[in-house]
Amino acid sequence: MPGHSDIESNASRAPAGSAEQWRQAGIALAAGLDALEQSLAPDRRQAMLDYLHELVRWSRAYNLTAVTEPLEMVDRHLIDSLSIRPFVQADRVLDVGTGAGLPGVPLAIAEPGRHFMLIDSNGKKVRFLRHIQRTLSLDNIEPVHARLEQLAPAPGACDVIARALAPLPRLVDWLAPWLARGGRLLAMKAQLEESERSGVPDAYNVRIEPLRWPGQRAERCLAIVTLGDSD
Repeated sequence: MPGHSDIESNASRAPAGSAEQWRQAGIALAAGLDALEQSLAPDRRQAMLDYLHELVRWSRAYNLTAVTEPLEMVDRHLIDSLSIRPFVQADRVLDVGTGAGLPGVPLAIAEPGRHFMLIDSNGKKVRFLRHIQRTLSLDNIEPVHARLEQLAPAPGACDVIARALAPLPRLVDWLAPWLARGGRLLAMKAQLEESERSGVPDAYNVRIEPLRWPGQRAERCLAIVTLGDSD
């Protein structure tokens, strides 16, 4: 198995799209932010593109994402992740099953005042996230190689984000210790069937927020789950 330095070396030699593709990706990112009615400083927008560039390069050595065309990555990775930005409230955010850092890395770039713990059980993905932490100087992300059940909830409330990770009742069961401490589950879904929503125990409050923006390609929603009336 290749070591960490071998992975970075292989990735650095791999093509990651043409200059024109990345120029178009920058234009698409600006348009997507306008569609979301969000703004980012130029250095934050460049950090978003740098993240995608590294993701493409590392995917040549390790299959971190099936989407490697820059324009498509802006839409499916960046804009989709940033669509939940208005709903993030806590200073401490957990991204469970983060994979290659979605939505945690784009949100961390956009929200430097919040701390993001990026949790995944896949070692190669966590190594990539540590590379991103160093390369982009993202001091507000903390990649963690662990399974969710191995982590003890820290004191205080936090937001816990899960992007297409598991059915809602299973997520609520896994995250019960965090929700019991006043945390909120933000579950990103393509759509939420009533049968899935009704499977959540009555002790929890479930609010569904449609995620819509001009140019959106697929239906998306956010399920916000809290214990009792804590939302």
